[in-house]
Amino acid sequence: MCPKKKTNSKVSLAVIDWLLTSGKSIDTRPLSSFGDWKKIFDRETSAWPETLEMAVVGGFISDRVSYAFVSGYESAIRRMVPKLPKEAVVAFCVTEEGGGHPKAIESTLKKTDELFDGEKKWILNGSKKFITCADEAELILAAASTAITSDGKNKIRIVLVDKKTPGISVEPMEQLPFVKEISHGRLLFKDVIVKESQILEGDGYNEYIKPFRTIEDIHVLGAILGYLFRVASIFDWPKNIKEGFLSLITTIRSLAVCDPLSKEAHIVLAGVFRELSDLLDRTDPYWDKVDKDTRAIWERDRALLNVAGRAREKRLASAWEYYEE
Repeated sequence: MCPKKKTNSKVSLAVIDWLLTSGKSIDTRPLSSFGDWKKIFDRETSAWPETLEMAVVGGFISDRVSYAFVSGYESAIRRMVPKLPKEAVVAFCVTEEGGGHPKAIESTLKKTDELFDGEKKWILNGSKKFITCADEAELILAAASTAITSDGKNKIRIVLVDKKTPGISVEPMEQLPFVKEISHGRLLFKDVIVKESQILEGDGYNEYIKPFRTIEDIHVLGAILGYLFRVASIFDWPKNIKEGFLSLITTIRSLAVCDPLSKEAHIVLAGVFRELSDLLDRTDPYWDKVDKDTRAIWERDRALLNVAGRAREKRLASAWEYYEE
């Protein structure tokens, strides 16, 4: 459930003020690489404590949806695991050949009778695919099975490992038809040594994989809204369009601090996606004012908003069933 606020508490709109102020003098030089984006992202987000604010700011400083997307993705991972180093690129690895459901996870994490660096030693084996930032990632969060329970279910844990750890390798995959500037690939784990302290606390599915679906939706959406406000500012779109983007950012800020598994969060998030769709329809005439390269990249990448749409619809239907019983 969402945390209750005191009636006299004040909600800061500092990130909205930052967007409005920064919109007057935007650096429009193109970002030539992932590294270019990362330097600016680290610098501009260092002062923002909330992960949703990081996502929005990251989207705004991005010159294309690809970098806005990774701004949201990296911010979402830190919402899920706050203790992660802020400036490290992290990849969350779940999906395997059979999909991302717990029953499809065949990667294993086995405890040994040995010690490693004074801790209990575990061994990670398996593979993952469709890994975002497979090439750029420095740290890996990987889901693996530690056992099969008495009722036949996979017991999943999440481990945090350095990608340079012996036994980890990356294989390229055919890139997606959108956000092509961000790598996707396969990760292979062969007898990778894991210390006990590298295993995250809690159930891997219920506390990480399941909530991350919604956490990622919220943060990537925030980053794309930041990017769209950038475009609206550079090309002098009408104020009512800019107001629409800022209003949606303000709405999802509250979602970002809620329980991502709550029914009410799924209902509100569905409303935000619907409002954004309507707002984007209203922006169609204004894209004619945008340079052809920016416009072409947007048309290529806007399909990102539809990714995982079926899963969101299922969660929405379940949420409404709960309230209509």
